[in-house]
Amino acid sequence: HLATTMVDSLDTLWLAGLRDEFNEAKDWLAENLAQKISSISNPVSVFETNIRVLGGLLSAYDLSKEQTFLTLAEKLGRRILLTVNQ
Repeated sequence: HLATTMVDSLDTLWLAGLRDEFNEAKDWLAENLAQKISSISNPVSVFETNIRVLGGLLSAYDLSKEQTFLTLAEKLGRRILLTVNQ
């Protein structure tokens, strides 16, 4: 639902030097992930979402300095808080 495997593999793509694949994933996420984040509702696996998706986005940002990942991570973090606090 949140392209978890794609996000989770971003750091591996970067570290392996697979920049074309990394950029392809970044472009897809930039176009599609914000809408998927907006549609998150209960129940959601907070632990899995935090470690794989939020962690993957923050890791990708730290490695690449691409603002797209930080923006998506912030949006996801805020959405998780809303979902958990309902």
